Amino acid sequence: MMAGPALAAQREPTDAPSQSAQQLKRLSIEELSDLTVTTAARRMERLSDVAAAVSVIRGDEIRRSGATTLAEAIRLADAVDAAQVYGPGWAISARGFNIATANKLLVRVDGRTVYSPLFSGVFWDVQDLVLADIDRIEVTRGPGGTLWGANAVNGVINIITKRAADSQGAFVTVTAGNETRAVTTARYGGTTTGEIAYRVYGKFRAESEHVFATGVPAGDGVQFGQAGFRLDSDARQPTFWTLQGDAYVGTEGLYDRGDTRVAGGNLLTRWTKRWSSTSQFQVQAYFDRTARRVQNQYRATRNTVDIDTEQQVQVGARHSVVFGAGFRASRGNDLGDGPGFFFAPQTLTSTIGSVFGQDEIALMPQRLSLILGAKVERNDFTGFEVQPNMRIRLTPDARQTYWAAVSRAVRMPTRFDTDLRVVNPASGQLLITGSDGFVSETVLAWEGGYRVRPTNWVSADVAAFLNSYDHIRSQELREPTGALFTLANGLAAKTSGAEVAVTTSLTSWWQAHASYSYLWERFSKDAGSTDLSNGVNEANDPSHLLSVRTSVDLPGQVEVDLLGRYASRRPQPAVPAYVELTARLGWHPSLRWELSITGQNLLHDRHQEFAAGTPPELFERAVSVRSAWRF
Repeated sequence: MMAGPALAAQREPTDAPSQSAQQLKRLSIEELSDLTVTTAARRMERLSDVAAAVSVIRGDEIRRSGATTLAEAIRLADAVDAAQVYGPGWAISARGFNIATANKLLVRVDGRTVYSPLFSGVFWDVQDLVLADIDRIEVTRGPGGTLWGANAVNGVINIITKRAADSQGAFVTVTAGNETRAVTTARYGGTTTGEIAYRVYGKFRAESEHVFATGVPAGDGVQFGQAGFRLDSDARQPTFWTLQGDAYVGTEGLYDRGDTRVAGGNLLTRWTKRWSSTSQFQVQAYFDRTARRVQNQYRATRNTVDIDTEQQVQVGARHSVVFGAGFRASRGNDLGDGPGFFFAPQTLTSTIGSVFGQDEIALMPQRLSLILGAKVERNDFTGFEVQPNMRIRLTPDARQTYWAAVSRAVRMPTRFDTDLRVVNPASGQLLITGSDGFVSETVLAWEGGYRVRPTNWVSADVAAFLNSYDHIRSQELREPTGALFTLANGLAAKTSGAEVAVTTSLTSWWQAHASYSYLWERFSKDAGSTDLSNGVNEANDPSHLLSVRTSVDLPGQVEVDLLGRYASRRPQPAVPAYVELTARLGWHPSLRWELSITGQNLLHDRHQEFAAGTPPELFERAVSVRSAWRF
C-alpha cells in the first residue's frame, strides 16, 4: 500500500533541457549496479545488493523504446510476460498464471495500488502516464506479500514518477502513425516563491482498430484523455510532502456493440519526516474513483480510500527495521448490463486492515545478512491472513551477491469469486455462481539468485524458483448450489523456472541487454474436485521468453535502438510462437528538440499474442513519428 519513492527523492534525474537525455544511457555497468531501488525492501538499497529477483526500467530506456503507453513500457522488464490481448487490453504477469484477467501481480503507481477488487487484476486500458515523467519502473519477481500485502503473489510492479522539481519547464510531444493515430502530451512545471515545485499535464491518445484472425475489422479503436498535477515541497528539508492527482475519460470500440466508456480519477497525499538517511516516518492517503460501462455486459463504479503508515529505523549497528500499518475501504456498485450477468449483492463495501514488520540483520557487516518479516492482514472474505518471509544475502566482495528466500503470499477472494452470477437468458437457469466459501489462494515460494559483475563492461543476474500453489480457483461441476458450475478452490499447481539477464557496455556509446526466462507449470485437482478445466482458465503461459535490446549513439546526436523479443507457443487456447522486432531512429537537432521514427512488429504483417476471444485479434506492423520539445 505505502509508497516507496520518498527516500529516493534526492537522486531522481532532472528533466531540464541542459541535461542531455543521452547522459542517462551512458551509465557504466558499475553505475547501473549502484542504482537504488525501494520495492524489494521498502527502503532504499543498491540494486546489486537486493535479495530478490529485481529489474529496473529507467526513464531513458522507456524514451528510447518508442513506447507510447505504460503497458508497452512494462514490456521492457526482464522475465515479464506482457501480451496484447486487444487494442487497449493487455495480459501481464510474471512466473506464470497469465490470463486476460491476470490476478497475481501487484501493480502500484507512486504508492497507489491500482488492482481492481473486482477480480484482483489491473485494467491496463486505463493505466497510463506521461512516459517522460517516469523516473523508473521497478519490477520484483516473486512473492511480495510481506511488505505489500495480498495479491503480490508472483511479483510487484512499482512505477515511480519524477518529483515535480525534476520536471521543470514546458514539455510537448506529438506522435502520429498508422496504428497509433495520435498521441499528444503537454506538461509544464515550475516553482512557487515558497519553494513548492509543481507540474500540470494533459495527454490524449487515439489508436486505430485492429483485425480479427478472420480478417474482419475488430472495431477496437481507442480515444483516451487524461490530465493531472503534482506538488512537492523541498525534499532537502527534514519534513516534506507531496500532493498529486489524475483524472481520465475514454471510449473503446467493440465490434458487436456500442463503445465501452471508462472514466476515473485519484487524489494522493504523502507526508514524510526524515531524521537521517536510515530513519524516517511516512504517512500516505489516497482516494480513487473508477467507472466503467461495457454495453450489454457490465457497468460499475468504485470508490476506494486508503491510508498507510511506515516507519524506518536503524537499531544499533546490525538491525535495519521497517514496520507499519494500513487500512483500505473499497465500495463497488457492480451491475451486470445484460440479460445473464450480474453480481449479488449489487453493492458491496470491503475492507482490509494490516500491520507488517521486517528486520534486516547484519550477521557479518557488509558480507552476510538475514532478513525476517511478516505481514498480518484482515479482510472481509477470509479473516486473518499471514504472509511471512525469510531471506539471506551473502556478498563475498563488491562484484558478487548470492541470495535465497522462502516466503508465503496470498490472493484474497474478490467479488468475481464470491458474488458472480451467470444465467441462461432464455431459461433463467443458473449457469455459474460464486461461492461464499471461497478462500484465499496461496503460494509457498522458494527462490535463489546470483548477481555478478566479472568485468567493468558486463554484468549478469540469475534467478531460479520453485513455487507450490494451493486453493487455486476451479469450476466445480454441479455443486449443491443448483448452478451448472460453482467457483471453488479445487485446484493446485506447481511451477518452477529460471531467469537470466545480461547487460554489457563495451564503449560509452553502445549498450546491450538480453534476458531469457524458462517456466514449467503443472496443475492438479484436489481429491473430490469435479473441475473439467485443468487450469486452462487460470493460466496460458509460454515456456520460453527471450528479449534482446541494444542502443547505439552515433555522431551528430543520432540514436539507434533495436528490440527483439520471442515468446514460445501458448498451450490452451493455442497461440503460435512468434518473434518480433522494434526499431527506432532518433535525432537531437538541439538539447530542446528530439525527432524519432519507430517501427513495431517489423518482421510480420500481423501476428497474434494472446487468445481471449473467438476469433482472436492480430496486431499489425506499425510505424510512428514522434517530435518532442522542451522549453
